[in-house]
Amino acid sequence: MTDTTTQEVPEMAPRPPGLFKRNPNDPKTLPLLLIIPSQLLLMGMMVFPFFLELWISLTNWQPTFGSLWEAEFIGYFNYEELIVYEPRFLQALGRTLLFAVICLSLEFMLGLGLAILFLKAIPARKLLFSLLLSPMMIMPVVVGYTWFMLFQTNGPINQIIGWITLQGGLPQIEWFRHDATAFASIVMAEVWHWTPLFFLVLLSGLNAVPQNPIRAAVMLGASPLRVFWSVVLPNLLPVIIIAFVIRTMEILKIFDEIFLMTRGGPGTATEMVSQYLYKLAFQDFRLAYAAAAAFIVLLLTVIGVNLMLRPVTRQILREK
Repeated sequence: MTDTTTQEVPEMAPRPPGLFKRNPNDPKTLPLLLIIPSQLLLMGMMVFPFFLELWISLTNWQPTFGSLWEAEFIGYFNYEELIVYEPRFLQALGRTLLFAVICLSLEFMLGLGLAILFLKAIPARKLLFSLLLSPMMIMPVVVGYTWFMLFQTNGPINQIIGWITLQGGLPQIEWFRHDATAFASIVMAEVWHWTPLFFLVLLSGLNAVPQNPIRAAVMLGASPLRVFWSVVLPNLLPVIIIAFVIRTMEILKIFDEIFLMTRGGPGTATEMVSQYLYKLAFQDFRLAYAAAAAFIVLLLTVIGVNLMLRPVTRQILREK
């Protein structure tokens, strides 16, 4: 005869009772009940506009057509026209993607360099730290108007270029007249405005990196570059991804700076998707068309953010 052994099955933790089945005397019950009204309000503020936008995008409604609820239902016609017959929308999406890639790359490299520099003891560290963070605190409207004045033909930027190139007079560079220079001007304004965010996030991440693996790698003879690439960067990756996600969502909403500096011009050379939606909705009054475009942008944003956050979620699941 063979002995049969039974494997003990670990007991599963009991599920916590539902909100309305909790003991009223439980100290955790009252806080949960108190936040229900605010949560319902926030859900209503998010859910109702979402479905309203979805409904508008499936109709041909315009403000001059009367009641929204009596608008003609046309299905996916607006979406088909946007994707197939509206090159300006696809160009605005592509331009916004290019703008995001350039700005995020520059902001990341500058922010990482400054964060590494500030890990060391440098003179006037606290003063420089405050000065570096100050652009992030300025309102976008002020940033847009300031850089609009800086890039004027007789402005300080041209004056500095004249000093560097040792030209006799002021260089007559018309920044907002040509496609390339107009695009470069808004890139410089955006990088100046939001590099401090990358600097702050990356500096916090570098300070949180454990020192024991770094010391072990140095004792084994690893070069500083190898230590950064193999030890520091993997620990910094979740922080980098979070910074990229935050800035990507902000870039998709950029409006004030471009509106004040170039208004999307010359032509449509600096027209991002937010400017396109604004013109479509509030200048052409094609609200149903704009709602469909906004819904496409929302869907692409959700997909992109989920793809960017996938390494972070995988790491969290591994740690659990």
